[in-house]
Amino acid sequence: MFVLVLLFILITAISIKLQRERRGLQQKMMLAVAGDDSDMKIVPPSGMRTPPKDEGELAAMEFVTQKKNGNIQKAYALGDKIAALLFAENGPVLTLCEISDQPEIRLQRKVLFSFVTNAVLNAGLPSILAETAFQEISSQIRQTDPLLHEQINDSKTLSFYLLCGNGKGQFEQIGEAFARLCGKKDDQQMIQLGENLFHAYEKLCRQMIEETQFCQ
Repeated sequence: MFVLVLLFILITAISIKLQRERRGLQQKMMLAVAGDDSDMKIVPPSGMRTPPKDEGELAAMEFVTQKKNGNIQKAYALGDKIAALLFAENGPVLTLCEISDQPEIRLQRKVLFSFVTNAVLNAGLPSILAETAFQEISSQIRQTDPLLHEQINDSKTLSFYLLCGNGKGQFEQIGEAFARLCGKKDDQQMIQLGENLFHAYEKLCRQMIEETQFCQ
């Protein structure tokens, strides 16, 4: 009986000690939480993801990046250079492959050059730079030659060339489209000229992009 009483007293003492230690630990934790929390970090629950940025935010971030490294300014300069070629009286737009004297053919050469320029810019540059360069070209065309600007943005004219796309970034039967827009639908010489001009303009635009030396 005496042994049982001693055992009961021992167990009670140990229990009291453990309770005191637990209360002391809780008090320390509360003091730590109530103290300086300047370096505390909020950790999201496991499995939660940061909401994805929308397209507008991503485009804004891309613009800031390209502006900081100087590419936006280079895109404006490229657009200015291309527009200058477009309006040069004896420039490559009107003299490559062969010289064209008829007003309608000269107009359609410029329309084709504008279409090729837009396609090459979008294929060879990030969208923000391609858009910046072509907006500069379009702005200068609108100010310098309203008729050309109207033709370039005419949905019927654009459809002739857009339908030549094969969905793989390549264009077929451009010559036929060019000849039809020039009013010479079945003229084989005009069809061939359109094909030759397309490839010549494409090469010229790619060369100008390389010479601009955009930052990667």
